[in-house]
Amino acid sequence: MKTPIFNMQKMSQIALAVLLVAGLTLASCNKKDDDPTPDGGNPDNGNNTPQLGAGTLVAIKTLNTTDTPIGPITTELGVGVAVFSSDSWATYTDAGAVTLNGNALTKNANNSYTFTPSMTDPMGIEFGSSVVWDVAGNGSTPAFSHTVQTAFPSVGAITSSTDVSKSGYTLSVANVSNSDSVYFQVGEVVKALAGNTRSCVFSASELSGLSKGQSIIQVAPYKMSNAQYGGKTFYFINETTVSASANITD
Repeated sequence: MKTPIFNMQKMSQIALAVLLVAGLTLASCNKKDDDPTPDGGNPDNGNNTPQLGAGTLVAIKTLNTTDTPIGPITTELGVGVAVFSSDSWATYTDAGAVTLNGNALTKNANNSYTFTPSMTDPMGIEFGSSVVWDVAGNGSTPAFSHTVQTAFPSVGAITSSTDVSKSGYTLSVANVSNSDSVYFQVGEVVKALAGNTRSCVFSASELSGLSKGQSIIQVAPYKMSNAQYGGKTFYFINETTVSASANITD
């Protein structure tokens, strides 16, 4: 049985968030922390370079466009991902219970935390004017509650064709604003570009490994901030994604 495209989109968004976290923590290993913010203080919005911290927590507002017999329908879902480490990101560590706007994230076998919509909660986490993380703490991770002061990035609808030619393709959206960087995704191929970038060119060589048929295209701008708790730096990311079903062709 084929996986419904709606579920494929949700899983793709979680996968992209995990990739974002992995990319930031990997990049951080070669960078040096700036002066810390006061313990429990406001995020440092002036420095958005990925750095080595004790945790990365990502709130994701997803906009899904699904083709239906009555035309395209766009829905908004809220999801979240969090990871913590005490050993320079060789492994993830257990940080106790983690909630995002009062919604409990599931701790996975590798100690990553995720929240995905379910049949009983199909719209996921509601993001209004605030994003609030609560971490119970465990071992090397202190307990803290943090309200993210930065807004979610804005991203417009996908304007490029949903027919993706493996000979080359440009993925575009109507607009992007308030972002530090933007991820563009075609199937399993992901590229990161500078903040507020509205389009991305994928070459034939980059798309050569994709299988023909049903797939996903997605654009995900993000905004990052940080704060200190218990003498440790934590990074907080607000990400907005827009995605659509696509058809990969020769």
